[in-house]
Amino acid sequence: MLKPLRDIRSVRVLVFHPKDRECDELVAQVRRIGCRVEAVWPPQDDIPSDTHIAFVLFRQDTLTNALLKVLAERPALTLIAIVEFESPAVIEAVARAGTKAVITKPIRPFGLLTSMIIAHTLTDRIKSSSERIGKLEARLVGLKQVEQAKSILMSRRGITEQEAYDTIRAHAMSKRTTIEAVCAAIIEASGFFGA
Repeated sequence: MLKPLRDIRSVRVLVFHPKDRECDELVAQVRRIGCRVEAVWPPQDDIPSDTHIAFVLFRQDTLTNALLKVLAERPALTLIAIVEFESPAVIEAVARAGTKAVITKPIRPFGLLTSMIIAHTLTDRIKSSSERIGKLEARLVGLKQVEQAKSILMSRRGITEQEAYDTIRAHAMSKRTTIEAVCAAIIEASGFFGA
């Protein structure tokens, strides 16, 4: 069995849709898939933190800016839009909210599992990529600090680049701290003394 298929059965799902036959069928199908599911109407501006997937009916008369903001600020939440009309306002809201999949009304059970797995997998990949990018950006900042600290030591002490790096490294090892922390201290001290 594929890992995403196993994972999908352990998620919590919220359905933001009016309580009607279609909502009942959607909830029943998601429950058959094996998910914990709850239907909520009217839409609330607060989504429980343990929610993994949210099906949201995108309709002009029910979407609040607060809900759209909450949805957009939760990148780990897999958002699946339910659309009944393709008006420009609805399409813009769907895109702005960070939707990972769209199902249309009338809602059909066929393809629901596939949409959930693809959307959930996409959310996980985006989250993983964002974390990797964050680490790379932090590493880049660290490398820039190392270069700046080496430059300060080279100009102040009249030493070579390798000697400056060795000095930083030796100090980090003796203080049991990171090279980045030593570099930040050198840069801060240099700013304090106006060099």
